[in-house]
Amino acid sequence: MIYRAGFDVGGTNARVHLFDESLTAIGGKRERIRDATGPKEVAKTLATLLADACEEFDVDIADVGSIGLGIAGQLSADGRTVLNAPNLGWRDVDFVESLEEALGDHVEKTPSIRVINDLNAQVWGEHIEGAVEGVEDVLAVYVGTGVGGAILAGGSLVRGADNNAGEIGHSKVVVGGRPCGCGENGCVEAYAGGIHLERRVAEVAHNNDDEALNGLRTDEENHLGVADELALEHPEILEIWEEATDYLAIVIANACTLLNPRALLIGGGVAENCTLFRSMLLQKTIPLILRVARENIEIHQPSLGDFAGMLGAADLAKNS
Repeated sequence: MIYRAGFDVGGTNARVHLFDESLTAIGGKRERIRDATGPKEVAKTLATLLADACEEFDVDIADVGSIGLGIAGQLSADGRTVLNAPNLGWRDVDFVESLEEALGDHVEKTPSIRVINDLNAQVWGEHIEGAVEGVEDVLAVYVGTGVGGAILAGGSLVRGADNNAGEIGHSKVVVGGRPCGCGENGCVEAYAGGIHLERRVAEVAHNNDDEALNGLRTDEENHLGVADELALEHPEILEIWEEATDYLAIVIANACTLLNPRALLIGGGVAENCTLFRSMLLQKTIPLILRVARENIEIHQPSLGDFAGMLGAADLAKNS
């Protein structure tokens, strides 16, 4: 039997899930990569992670026929090179070559490998069996560490001429504005991405003696969730939320007007875990969409979590 592997590679953790030929899930594992994010270090971790998963779930690694890697970043058209991955600090990295080399320690013949934009992988997974299963026209916007996007039109992913369609987080909202991790300025991600929100909230906390803000001065996972709960009581935080959701709403609404999707899929850690932030965003976005494009639009929230990215990556690599 031929098996498929799907990876979700983030800035902190890497996850893998094994599937059989019909994409029935077998099992998965995860490993922290944040302490060693160089391409060769990550490749070695992924190779070991795959080998360990195969051993645990009684799969011969030699029977893994394809590997899909979901990575947040801009990619080459052939699915080999990561042109720009801000969360990992990679530029022009042939990651397929690195992973092939690392897998050489575990298997004689390496399977086919394809690097896939993480949002494309996640939305494809949600399209296969998740929140937008069977919906053919979808705009997905995920507000997490950064701001990512993906587009389904007529049931197919829109990849663009150079395989980089959907980079909604790098829509410019302020000419010469805040620096973004992509190396440019004024992107909506620089105002609404989680890492930028955390920095701005931390500045507010450090300049305020209110004990309720103590937790916001540290780099905790629930940092923005706490800020969201306190925003209505602290004008400085609410101002950050207002600005971020203003810019995001304009960008998302304009994209909906342009694409006329049936479903708007809003996900990501910030959008899913910050109730006030999400509510403000949707309240501002819907009225800004052209009337004929908003009349029948459906708002969805992802239902598969991290699994969607691994499922989507495995299927997209299988069919590439």
